[in-house]
Amino acid sequence: MKKSLIFLVMILAMGLAFSVVKVTFWHAMGGGHGEALAEIIKLFNEQHPDIVVEGVYVGNYGTLSQKLLAAAQSGELPTISQAYSNWTAKLIKAGVVQKLNEFVFDPEIGFTKEEWEDIWEPFRLNCMWGDDIYALPFNKSLYVLFVNTDALTLAGVDIPETVPEFLKAAMMLTQDFDGDGEIDQYGFGLRPTVDTFQIFLSLNGGSILKKVNGKWAPNLDTPEAREALKFLYDLANTYKVAYVQGGYLSGPFGEGKVAMYIGSIAGKPYVESACKGKHEWTWAPVPVWKTRKVPFAGTDVIMFNTASEEEKRAAWEFMKFLTSPEITAYWAIKTGYVPVRKSALETKVWKEYAAQDPMVEIPLSQIPNGVFDPQIGVWYEIRTVVGNMVSNVIYGKQTIDEAIKEAIQKIEEYLKEEEE
Repeated sequence: MKKSLIFLVMILAMGLAFSVVKVTFWHAMGGGHGEALAEIIKLFNEQHPDIVVEGVYVGNYGTLSQKLLAAAQSGELPTISQAYSNWTAKLIKAGVVQKLNEFVFDPEIGFTKEEWEDIWEPFRLNCMWGDDIYALPFNKSLYVLFVNTDALTLAGVDIPETVPEFLKAAMMLTQDFDGDGEIDQYGFGLRPTVDTFQIFLSLNGGSILKKVNGKWAPNLDTPEAREALKFLYDLANTYKVAYVQGGYLSGPFGEGKVAMYIGSIAGKPYVESACKGKHEWTWAPVPVWKTRKVPFAGTDVIMFNTASEEEKRAAWEFMKFLTSPEITAYWAIKTGYVPVRKSALETKVWKEYAAQDPMVEIPLSQIPNGVFDPQIGVWYEIRTVVGNMVSNVIYGKQTIDEAIKEAIQKIEEYLKEEEE
């Protein structure tokens, strides 16, 4: 009788072991971000003994993108993965991304209407292609104006709230302190990149692409684009108030070389380190121009239809867990990204965090005005074209007319590829 009981227990244990569903999650979160994600995965696995999520650090975003595209060809995709929306667009075209509507709106395991709409609208819309949902938001960052408050106080300048105020502040903050004819402090740090251009273009009411009869088309031959491009050129060359550098600006900002720059909130740890013991700083919303619209950055999590039904259901549980108010708040606190749910701001952990560092809530005012990139597979290539256009203009290699004309031609070629 005793042997039979032991045998029965062994059989039951084996059955439980065999019932565990494995979910493979490819991501590009290294360093501290990877450690925070590992903690979240561990917590989920502890709370879901029938599911094992395995986080696989693939490398940087470029490596992850290449591996996903190769896996789509070979049929060796993970269950879920981080992905930018242009990657998702390519993978949708390849027919391997799982549509999530059946999970999102499932009355038992899905979101309620209130929970779904609790996800910030720009983040939610960025996961949708028409009425089809192909992703859930994960690590999202916003752009802010980093400000050397000591420099502003010394110059008697307030934090600018509009672009005209920003230009005036940049002029007043540009100083040759020792009178040797060389600028010691620039008012603004300028990266000649597509991101910088896109920020000012959005604020000016423009966009890189537009929809014409349901199809994407270049939108650079416009007053808004020309004004934004000329404004960047003038900051560097006409007014000479911008320190131009292709790399990240936290270093020059910490050294006092630049008094203001626009960057992602994800750069906060680097700014804190660069400024420690040198000067005080804060951040503020990006100055308003014709609009308050500002692009946001970051990836989503997508599921692949190559997984089994059991794996899909288990993956959905994890994806939903990642976006829960407490977890997205914890993720934001640990990494510097923003919570993807509005109700996360009401959690105990977030309120305690914000009470210690009120500055973390400043970027949140920009989320409702956030705009996202076109959800097309060739967006990376188009970004490269626009980045070259911006660099060529700022460094005087092309006129604005020449650069825009060349960029439009190349963009049209890539858009034709997208339609094939």
